[in-house]
Amino acid sequence: MQNGKKGEDAALEYLLKNGYAYRERNFRAARCEIDLIVMDCDTVVFVEVKSRHGSSYGLGREAVTFAKQKHIIRAAELYLIKAGLTDSFARFDVVEVDLDAMNIVHFKDAFRPD
Repeated sequence: MQNGKKGEDAALEYLLKNGYAYRERNFRAARCEIDLIVMDCDTVVFVEVKSRHGSSYGLGREAVTFAKQKHIIRAAELYLIKAGLTDSFARFDVVEVDLDAMNIVHFKDAFRPD
């Protein structure tokens, strides 16, 4: 779990440096946790962070399966209701963090709700 926190910290720092505004971290709902919630101008961005040491377990983005996406989307819907943001634009991003090289790859609009 320590690697996950380290990756989330790096991803959040990266996003903030790139002009995103922080809203929330580790939001839990619908049997799912959304790692980071940030704003990109008027868009609410739900960010799944995948941290890895090297590539022995595959790429982080490969771990964001269709089933995982469905859980994230459902939790995001509940967040938007709770936060009173149901009329806002929303986007789902994936941030991959290589903990060995501290390399970050940001996939904007990585998946969409049906």
